[in-house]
Amino acid sequence: MVTAEGELVRASEDQNTDLFWALRGGGGNFGVVTELEFALHSVGPGILGGAVFYPGQRAAQVLASWRDAVAGAPDDLATVVNLTTAPAAPFLPEDLHGKKVVALAVCWAGPLEEGEEVVRPLRALGTPLADLLGPIPYVALQQLIDPVWEPGAANYFTSAFLDELPDPAVETLADAHRRSAGLPATCELHLSQLGGAMARTASGATAFSQRQSPYLINCVARTPTAEGFEANRAWARGTRDSMARFGTGQMYVNYTGEGDEDKVRASYPAETYARLAAVKAHYDPANRFRFNQNIRPAQAG
Repeated sequence: MVTAEGELVRASEDQNTDLFWALRGGGGNFGVVTELEFALHSVGPGILGGAVFYPGQRAAQVLASWRDAVAGAPDDLATVVNLTTAPAAPFLPEDLHGKKVVALAVCWAGPLEEGEEVVRPLRALGTPLADLLGPIPYVALQQLIDPVWEPGAANYFTSAFLDELPDPAVETLADAHRRSAGLPATCELHLSQLGGAMARTASGATAFSQRQSPYLINCVARTPTAEGFEANRAWARGTRDSMARFGTGQMYVNYTGEGDEDKVRASYPAETYARLAAVKAHYDPANRFRFNQNIRPAQAG
C-alpha cells in the first residue's frame, strides 16, 4: 500500500504487523491499498440460495422462528432477514409489490445434496408468500438485488451488534417495521446471522474485533430524492437506539452513515480505537486520509 507520505509499504503477518492489524477493520484510514493477497476457499460455482418471502404482519413470528432455526447453524449456512417493502421486481408476483414483507436471504455453500435438508426449516417459518430458494450460481446470488439499488438516491445506514435476540427485541423490530415508510422510499431492517469461523478468530487479531455477537442489525433509510429523507433517517436512528440495549451499543463501521467522532468511536472497543489511533499517528500523522469514518491520529505525549 501507499502511505500518506507516498511510501510504498508491504503489510503482512511478518512485515509491518501493526499496519496489517489496522488494515483489517480500520476503515481506510492508513493509505491506499494497491495490492491484496487472498487465501481463497472453493465455493460453487453453484450453491443453494435465494430468498423466501413472508407476510410483513407476521414479522414477529418469522423473526422468532428464524432465531431458533439458525441457532448453532453450520458454517456453510448464511442468512439475513430483511424487514422491507416488496419492490416491483420481476422475480416477485405483482400482487406483492408495495406490500410489507419479511425477506429471508439464504446462502448454503456446502454440498447441494445436503442443503435441501438444512434449509427446510427456513422455508417453514410461516406461510411463504414466495419461495425462491434453489440452485443458483454464487455470483448470481451476489447480484440478486442489484437492480433495486439504483444510483442517485439518498442513503443512510446505522447499525448495532446484538448479543441476544429475546422476544422484546423481536417485538421492537416488528413494531419498527410496521412504522416504516413504504415505496418509493426503501426503509429496511437487515438482521444478519453472524458466528461461524469469524467468531472463532480471536477478537484482538484484527481491528475488526466485534466477533462474538451472534447478530448485527443494519437500519437502512433510502429515498429516491432528498424528499422525505430526514424523517426516514430519524426512523432508522430511533430503531437503532431502541435495539442497542440488546448488545454492547457498538456499531459496525461499514454500516455507519455518519463520520462524527463519537460514531466512529462507537464502532470499536476503547482499547481497539486507541491502538488504531496510535497506528494512524505513525502512518498518517497529518490525517490526510480523513474523508471516511475518520480515526484521528493519537496525540504525542
